[in-house]
Amino acid sequence: MSKTKIDYNSNVNQDIKRKFVEREIKTCFSYEMETILRAGQEGQKNKDYPLPSYEDIQNLYLPQCQNCGYQGKFEQVEADEKGNGKFNKEKIVYLCPECRQETDEEPETEAQEIFEWWIITEWLAKKLQDKDEPILDWGNNFYWGRTCTGQAILLDGVISDICEELEILEGQKNDWNKYK
Repeated sequence: MSKTKIDYNSNVNQDIKRKFVEREIKTCFSYEMETILRAGQEGQKNKDYPLPSYEDIQNLYLPQCQNCGYQGKFEQVEADEKGNGKFNKEKIVYLCPECRQETDEEPETEAQEIFEWWIITEWLAKKLQDKDEPILDWGNNFYWGRTCTGQAILLDGVISDICEELEILEGQKNDWNKYK
């Protein structure tokens, strides 16, 4: 069974993703969050009202491939001994899913660059966290550290991926376009 290619940015799918974003993303919180994180980092903590710091951000640091620059989860596979097809269960190598480069050592982590902060629903926070997006759970809210900027959120690849997984895009099982 072949998978149908979806035009994520067709007019219909942009409308669907716009509705999704309006439902799941509450408001921009960039200036306030940067102020709070800096204060938390500088130790301006009150034991009754603790401020978060950069260490509290989930998925801030991700493994990075030194070969191609890919940042995210690496596969852990059993090492092939000298190309003879015998696998050594004692030795694990890390495989970059992008360029397929193997390394014996666990890849070093690099901080993701966060350009914007958004208050989001708890449900979306879990979805974004599963996709290695920076998330901060603090107070009564969940915050997404958006790692791109300059375009509408509905155009972000991670939003398209989530909408496709939910099967809400045009022609999919749960097509939101059916419910106008």
